[in-house]
Amino acid sequence: MVAPALIAGLAFTSSFLNGVNDYNIAKAQAQSYKQQAETYRRNAQILRRKGSLNEDFMRAQKRASLAENSASLSEAGMGESPTTISHLATTSSALEQNILNERYAVETEAENYLYQSRVALANAKKVKSKGRNSFASNFVGGLSSGFNYLK
Repeated sequence: MVAPALIAGLAFTSSFLNGVNDYNIAKAQAQSYKQQAETYRRNAQILRRKGSLNEDFMRAQKRASLAENSASLSEAGMGESPTTISHLATTSSALEQNILNERYAVETEAENYLYQSRVALANAKKVKSKGRNSFASNFVGGLSSGFNYLK
């Protein structure tokens, strides 16, 4: 009777320790996914800050370019003619469109980082759940195996 009890105990212990190992591995993987998610969120935040600074810089360049064009056209004697005003409006509109295109590109990339962050968090949740399920499965399997040796 001692040998089957010992074998049953060893079978249960082995399964239990496998379950603990699986759970710990899953926990480490989940932590890794959470760190990835944090990195993605930080990247989105940095990208948006850089985009905002770049937008401010582009707007300053736009103002300088329009002032320079206006001055050179006035110096050429075109003054406030309809052609001059039309040219300045067209130039302003084109420069503004470039700024808005840049903002759109930055926001799109930032949203992509945030999406990747959400995916990483979902993966962390999934992996952790699989680890808990593996632990429970090994625990029950160990009990079953142990009882089979006691019969």
